[in-house]
Formats: sequence, structure tokens, C-alpha cells
Amino acid sequence: MRCASAEQLRRSAALALLVVAGCALPGSDRASSRAAPPPPDCHARVGTDRNAELPGYLLPGANGATVCVPLLLTARRPPPDYEGRNFYVDEYTDAKLKARWRWCKTDTACFQRIDAQMQRWLPPNKERATRSTGVVDPSGRIDPDGQVDLRQIRRPAFFAKAPYRETIAEAEPHTYTVEFSAPRDTFERIDLKMQDTINLRGWYIEGVGVDDGKGGRLRALAIMANGGGGQMTAIQHPDEKPYRIDAATGRTVAISFPNATTETMGQRWWRENLQALNAAGFDVLAYDRRGEGISGGFSDTNTLEQGEDVFRVLEQLEKGDGLRLLSPSGQLIEGSAAGGRLLAGMKARQIPILLGGYSRGSMSTAWAMTKNFVESCSYDMPVAACSPPKGYTNIKGAILLASFASGAGYVPAAPDLADRNLFLGGMAADHHIVFYPNSATLAGMPRWPAAFFGKGLWDRAESLEGTIAAYDRIRGLKEIVVARGPHSIETWDPDDLRYLQERMVAFAKAAAMGASTVPGGRRWTDLKSLVATTPDRWEPSSRP
Repeated sequence: MRCASAEQLRRSAALALLVVAGCALPGSDRASSRAAPPPPDCHARVGTDRNAELPGYLLPGANGATVCVPLLLTARRPPPDYEGRNFYVDEYTDAKLKARWRWCKTDTACFQRIDAQMQRWLPPNKERATRSTGVVDPSGRIDPDGQVDLRQIRRPAFFAKAPYRETIAEAEPHTYTVEFSAPRDTFERIDLKMQDTINLRGWYIEGVGVDDGKGGRLRALAIMANGGGGQMTAIQHPDEKPYRIDAATGRTVAISFPNATTETMGQRWWRENLQALNAAGFDVLAYDRRGEGISGGFSDTNTLEQGEDVFRVLEQLEKGDGLRLLSPSGQLIEGSAAGGRLLAGMKARQIPILLGGYSRGSMSTAWAMTKNFVESCSYDMPVAACSPPKGYTNIKGAILLASFASGAGYVPAAPDLADRNLFLGGMAADHHIVFYPNSATLAGMPRWPAAFFGKGLWDRAESLEGTIAAYDRIRGLKEIVVARGPHSIETWDPDDLRYLQERMVAFAKAAAMGASTVPGGRRWTDLKSLVATTPDRWEPSSRP
């Protein structure tokens, strides 16, 4: 397809459709990339959360048979005559995404369609249940925007009782309940005129140090950000399912939460990951992001601001201003007395740090990595400005689960995702909310020291090609683990969940130690061979 000039696009009634179809705007340089992947050679149906037939690769299955293993591919490709350097970086910048939104606003149908989507997502978020912590069991219910007695927040020991019996309970003797202070985000300050301070709350779990293989232990910190709607102290009944299968159509139908037994789905799996990192010796910090669960704030969707919160909490852990702690013995410590109590007695710029996130947490993690190693840009302000990187040399890498970090160019080919980038541009330009990352996170990845990716083959967050593009930009330690499943990792086959966790912990230990490789990973060379690293295990509703 040959794209029209920018002036022709402005005059065209089909402007938005042309842009969404992948027309590149002038300007940018070309860069080399991995060779084009082998074309798909089959189609197969998947259940949750796509309920669709997808392209795939024929691969060896059980008993010598072949099986079609499906995946989501990238929706937009560079036009044949594209002369820029890197289509997926240069054509999906903050400025170009906002420009496309301005063009969309000149077309009534385009504007009405996207504005309706934005209105459903503007805080308070109507797309999902919010603040479910304490709905099933009133213990742990707090007013997140009020003065909170930290003793009312659920601790790991809560999850030891039946029917939960979660491994996180083992962390009780060395867990601090933590509360940090933070300013309102840009939407709240500009649109809602809120100027007060909010609080972010969660757990700091002290570790014993990572075994260095030489008889010693290295204290290191993993800061982990949950997925969208995730509430780290919310109840999940172990028998609960995320979906049901409609008997008439065979389609999966998502179950709404909270219900009679579960407050938020996926939290059991998330806490198991925190415990696995802690059992490996890491200090682990996990808190509900602003607008979620036990943390304060009205807006929960500005992942750029949530990335900035990482540096606020690190500074408070060191200095104590705005910090409150509840010790394992029940002692309340705040202010200067709390500063320096954690971080293994080190400064915030000394202790080795891994940043990790799942789904929406991968967005905030990617922004934090970009802010630290590349530059810190105010894409949520009326006029974006950039400042030098934070420069924490002790941040050793990122853990990205169900990642969105490859940016706006790698939206998968699916009808329900076609408007994502117009939505992205509109939220940032008109409502001062950076939700999905633009291409800045992908562009800056060559400066990241290390990254780990956990990915479902039909993950709606980004195409698997996008994950490979991100992986290719990392110059240091890196690994991709894939499974035959969707975006919601907690739905995967249990053996795939165990393998992902094992590899994540192995990566984290290697990154903390400054290793150049992670022993034991599966080998691959291209898209098809990466898909072929998946064992013959399936998310249950998608099993052939």
C-alpha cells in the first residue's frame, strides 16, 4: 500500500482508517531488524480470551502427530516503500500518536467511537470492579483515601488459613506493612483540580540474600507491580475459575468479580511469585498502584505516573519523609525513624534492584526503566518536556510478564484491538493520562541492562513479534518464556506456571549477580522456533 501525504490525509474523510492501517508519516531513518518470520501454515481456534480462529504453525505433537499451534501476529506492517529507520519506533511516538488523534477528531464517526471508549475508561474506571479488597471478608477493608491504621491491612499470615493455605504466609515473620506518600497524577491535578497527597500501601518482605555461589549472600530488592485491577491483599478462593464455557456456543465467558468467594482473580498466583522471589533470597516490595486496592488515589490508569512512583518509594525508604512502616512485631515506625530501616541498610542507589510487572504493571515497569536509563518525559502534560535519566546504576534489569513494553506499533491483529492507538493518543492529549506506552519504551531498550519476558502465544498485550523486537534490543542478559495460553497468565497450565516462575527466579538471581547468561533456557532462532519451545501443554479452553 502506498500512503498518502500528510496534507492529503488531513483532507481525506478516511483519514483515521488510513492511519490505523499503517500509513507512515514522513521523516525517520531505517535500521536493520531480524529477518521476516516464516509465514503461518495453519489455523486453529483458541478459547479464552480470544474465542477466535488464529493463524499458527504446524509443529510436532504427541504420538508423532502434528498440531497447529496458534498465535497473535502484528496488525500493522511497514508499507513496501517505507524509507524510515524503524517503523515501529518512528511512527508510534507520542507526537505522532497525538497527531493521529487530532485527525480523528475531525471525523465525526471516528471521534464518537473513540471518545465513547475513553469515557468508559476515565476514572473511576467503569470497565472493571474496583476496590474489592474486603468485600468477601471484611477484615482488611480500609478507606484507602483516609487515615489508615496499618494494622487493619491484611498481612501474609491471613492467607495461611483454610481454604487459602497460600505459600505467601511463610513470609509473615519478615514482612513490613508499608505506606508511602505521593502527589496526585496529572489527570487528577489538571482535570479534577485535586492537589492533596495520596498514599500507596503494600508489603516489604525482607530476604536473607541471594546465594552468590561462593558461600556468601547478596542482598537485592525486587519491586513488583501487579496487573490491571490487581489488588495484592484481595482474596481468591483456590477453587475459583476465571471463566465458564457456554454450553450452546462453546465460547468462554469471563466470570465477574467480586463474587461470593473471590474478591479479585489472579491474586493467589501473584502472591506465589512474590514468595518465590523471597524464598530465593530477595527482599520484595509490592504495593497496590495508585487507584487500586489498598492504595489511595482516584485515577488508576496513568502508567507513566506509576513508573515515577518507583523512584518516590525508593527515596522514602532511604530518607523516611512520607513513609510509615508496621514491623513484623507490630511496631509502628514513621518519618526519619523509618528511613534506612529497610533496603538491607543500604542506600536506594546501592542495593541491587530488579523491577518487575505483570500486564499493566509491565507498562509502569517499562516507564520506570525508560525514566532511569533513557530520559524522563512528561507525555501526560499539555506540552511534553524531557529531563535527563534518573541514573540508578544499581537497577539491574526488568521482569515483564504479559508485557506491553514493545510499544504502540506491535498491536496484535484482532478487531477488538484496532482502536488502541487512537485511544492511547486521545487519553494522553485530551485527558492527561498515559495508559499504553508509546514507542519510547521500545526505543530506549538498548540502554536497559537486562530483561525477562513471560508471554502467552495469543497474548493481546502485544504480538509475539513485538516481544521478540523488545528482546532483540536488550544487549545484556535476556530471556523469553512462552506458553500456549492468553494474556491472563494465571489461566495457563500449572506446569507452564511453574516453569515460568522457575525461569523468572533464575533470571532475577543472574541479573542481581551481574551474570551474562541464564543457564538452562530454551533455545530458539526465529518466531516459529520460539513458538516451538512450548511443550504440548495448553490453557484448558484452547486445547485441541
